[in-house]
Amino acid sequence: MFKLNRYTGVLFALATLIGFTATSPAAAKPYKAAEIYSKQTYKYGRYEMRMRVAKGSGVLSTFFTYKNGSEQAGVFWEEIDIEIFGKNNATQWQSNVIIGTNRPTTKTEGLHTTPFSMGDGYHTYVLEWTPNYIAWYVDGTQTRRINGGQFVTSLTSPQDLRFNLWAANIAAWVGPWNDSILPVYQFVNYIEYKPYVAATNSFGTGWRDDFNSFDTNRWNKANWTFGENLADFDPNNVVVKNGTLVLALTREGQTGYTGTPPADGGSGGSSSSAAPTSITIQAESFNEVGGSVTVAGGTVGYIDAGEWFKYNNVNIPQTGTYKVEYRVASALTTAQFTLDRNGVGLGTISVPNTGGWGNYQTISHNIYLNAGVQSLAIYANSGGFNIDWIKLTKI
Repeated sequence: MFKLNRYTGVLFALATLIGFTATSPAAAKPYKAAEIYSKQTYKYGRYEMRMRVAKGSGVLSTFFTYKNGSEQAGVFWEEIDIEIFGKNNATQWQSNVIIGTNRPTTKTEGLHTTPFSMGDGYHTYVLEWTPNYIAWYVDGTQTRRINGGQFVTSLTSPQDLRFNLWAANIAAWVGPWNDSILPVYQFVNYIEYKPYVAATNSFGTGWRDDFNSFDTNRWNKANWTFGENLADFDPNNVVVKNGTLVLALTREGQTGYTGTPPADGGSGGSSSSAAPTSITIQAESFNEVGGSVTVAGGTVGYIDAGEWFKYNNVNIPQTGTYKVEYRVASALTTAQFTLDRNGVGLGTISVPNTGGWGNYQTISHNIYLNAGVQSLAIYANSGGFNIDWIKLTKI
């Protein structure tokens, strides 16, 4: 099975691991793939990118973080993945953390299915990595979250950032390979990095690359391969055009990209099959707080009357009515809070007795929001509740 010898992190050095041989520079295979990797390493933070991925069986479009040298024997592997399958009309993707000194490594693979093709339009992917949790989002909706445990606490090293498009020789994982689909492309509109700020339990000011050019101060182009890859990474298959990073998967002798990258249609996908506009806010990610609330286990609790917590720079993509959902718990019947925008109450909602402080239920109400960046806050009219997350979905 591929779980015994699949390594999605690619290599800087020659290594042989359980029959896995790296080659550099790449020159021998009949297909050519593409990868870029950052010159600097990063640790805790929020990584956001807009991508339109490649469709086709056997193909993977990815973003991942990777500790350099993890592939070497005896080195503790550290990696976090977003891996989007081209098979099944690009409707499935995998979240993953890879750790461990032993080979095979230890993985926690999550398989996710979307109601739309991620290859028919651009979508926003977010990876949040903090000392306490790792979370993955698609178009503002949290898809998976790991709170604590070995897959969070074992990631202690800065990692570089990588995008790649490649073809795997593991049909049971990615589907059978058929080169008649070539060429295929992965398009990246931008990537934005915000570092984690422990003092405020929030994400600060970082950088954004809109790929108006290929920034050689930030990125390198890969020129190697590895055993499970049917293609070599070829720098000629990394192209920046019209404000878009294009990663190409081609036959040998047909590298590059001469077309026009598809336009980015908006906050979700560019096709009518895109998911509704949705934003998920983790309760503990507030930027400001009034009072002495407690953050534990990815939730905010011990909330008393008059206490509040605010989320700055919430980008509402479209004007309209939103269903606002809250994941809450309470052992009382009197708890109540107001959703506040820039000092103005938008709506008040009561928290039911959910059967205990650890028994969470979802409650909701509808509010009207104008598009644009704004600050939203939870204000406790009467206390006695815990909150895990807030989700806003345009209706």
